[in-house]
Amino acid sequence: MTGTPPKPVFGPPHRASEPRRKPPAKKRWSGLPLAAHIAARGSILMLGILGVIAVILHIDRLPEGDKPWGEARLDEGIGTFTYAHIAALRDDPTACFAALDGSEMDFTPAEPSAQTVRAECRVDSGVRINRSNIGYAVQPEVASCALAAALYVWEREVVRPAALEHLGSEAVEIIHYGTYNCRRVNNSARGRWSEHAGANAIDIAGFRLADGRQVPVTDWDSDDARSAFLEEVRDGSCPLFRGVLGPDYNAAHHDHFHLDMGRWTICS
Repeated sequence: MTGTPPKPVFGPPHRASEPRRKPPAKKRWSGLPLAAHIAARGSILMLGILGVIAVILHIDRLPEGDKPWGEARLDEGIGTFTYAHIAALRDDPTACFAALDGSEMDFTPAEPSAQTVRAECRVDSGVRINRSNIGYAVQPEVASCALAAALYVWEREVVRPAALEHLGSEAVEIIHYGTYNCRRVNNSARGRWSEHAGANAIDIAGFRLADGRQVPVTDWDSDDARSAFLEEVRDGSCPLFRGVLGPDYNAAHHDHFHLDMGRWTICS
């Protein structure tokens, strides 16, 4: 009698389990013992901390305009962060008045608007500019503190150098159409309120030079030194002011530069 046949095997043949291999032991860092390892890493960390401190001390010795945390110093030249410091003055009246106090601008704080004035047209942190780097044909009625601060730097760092470079004469007077005007954009009956409603904008009509010449913004397309001067003034205005509109923007601005310290950024 034959024996019982073997049962069929399905699947892969059974293999004997192999013994588990131990993971390779971690090598000590650079072959150093643990104490030396900790000391080396501690030294690297300490060097990093000292490096950070050295950088902070170096930045702290720079002019305010080159410090990311610096204050607005209006009589300094244009630094890396000057534009950001001036823009921040819009929402910080205390810092703004401190910046004007530290400058050579002669100004008088304006009385806050009466409560009877509609909210969109109230000016609570305004100034009257008595004297600045460049004279004004007509003293602005009232300007927001931030606008006055930006104008002060703009006169010295943008207008004066551009006039000397392109026209060979010093700019001594700014001609303008005013700052404060309680109205909506484009004098519309509805829609967004103009930055002029809060004395936060000025419309520049032109410039008078020391040699008696006048350069109105309508010389924009004159294709000579006058237009080169006006273009440089427009381009130099854009980093300092939040809103810059000129003849290239639309027909309504064919005869002036609109400069404001509003919340929207535009340069045209």
